[in-house]
Amino acid sequence: MSHIIAVVGAGGKSSYIERLADDYSARGRRVCVTSTTHIYKQPDRENVVYRGAEAGEKLAWPGNAEFCRLCREYDVVLVEADGSRHCPIKIPAEHEPVIPDPVDEIVAVMGLQALGRPLGEVCQRFGTADTRELRAAFPRLDGDSPVTREMMDFISQTYYLEPLRRKYPGIPVKYVRNNLLLSLPEQAGRRVALVLMTSGSSRRFGDNKLLYPIRGRALFRHGLDALLGAKLRLEQDKIEAEVFVTGGNSLECEGAEVIDNPDRLEGIAGSIRHGTEAAMHRRCDAVLFLAGDQPDFPAEDVARLVREFLCSGKTMGCAYAGHPANPGIFSSACYPGLLGLSGDTGAINLIRRKPERAHYYPVRPEKLFDIDTLTDAADF
Repeated sequence: MSHIIAVVGAGGKSSYIERLADDYSARGRRVCVTSTTHIYKQPDRENVVYRGAEAGEKLAWPGNAEFCRLCREYDVVLVEADGSRHCPIKIPAEHEPVIPDPVDEIVAVMGLQALGRPLGEVCQRFGTADTRELRAAFPRLDGDSPVTREMMDFISQTYYLEPLRRKYPGIPVKYVRNNLLLSLPEQAGRRVALVLMTSGSSRRFGDNKLLYPIRGRALFRHGLDALLGAKLRLEQDKIEAEVFVTGGNSLECEGAEVIDNPDRLEGIAGSIRHGTEAAMHRRCDAVLFLAGDQPDFPAEDVARLVREFLCSGKTMGCAYAGHPANPGIFSSACYPGLLGLSGDTGAINLIRRKPERAHYYPVRPEKLFDIDTLTDAADF
């Protein structure tokens, strides 16, 4: 019979399972990775297989009979037994996590990249779960409260470790703080292009919306200032960032290099291609794209997205609020795909085609708001 490990919690479950799988595989153990919820499909490799019921680009619970067969066939079965919609921390609902039967060990994982970010932005179910114990322990707590290590550990202890130990007496329950940014010092010297896309016809707006005043500044300046601010923050980590503006010839873009975009009326793909070419010319390891009509994605989030992406080892990354969204960031391995886009096909489509290859940065939906019409602008 297999040794069965269920991994629950939030940020870092999949990477923790991958590390376990590699470790057991290196010792000659046959490993099966499956899920009681959903995991992205992955190609099998030496001593490691991925099994489950087909569910689009994902694998789901294989069913009781098949799970028992897998437990007989493999030395180790690793089960992703919880979902978090890419949030680094989580308060589970009453029906969560979904622990398989049998199980020999349970590991609860939380992501340290949540530290310092607003609780309501990075904690799944904070707004819907019963949080009376959390609020009693941390008075005046709300969704804007920055996450601390003490807060994260309290959530893990109160909502995962204690209930699981009561429900599964005799089963070891372990807590892991996953440090996504552990390799940040190794990213020193990496080069990243930060591209503000300002091309387009503004047909729905009726005028050049990028110059429309929002909170006392032209709309495009909000995005440009976010990229320039991110550049300064990344320099503190010795990550080199260069800021570009595509099609911004008529704009005041001090601090950034303006890239001519003769394809400005084609659609968003023209900006992406010319921004990618600039990144290639400067030998950048990755390129990030932010739309010029997104005024509320701040510099700190741009910098955090870049850091997390570089440390994740993924080839793509993006903001996430229930769906992949701009800004998106892509490694040099994606440059051919970016150069092949046309018309109104955006770079996020590359992520939709291969979602398992992306790192997702959870944000509140309002940070992704873009201004398409005068009515949108009036909301600011």
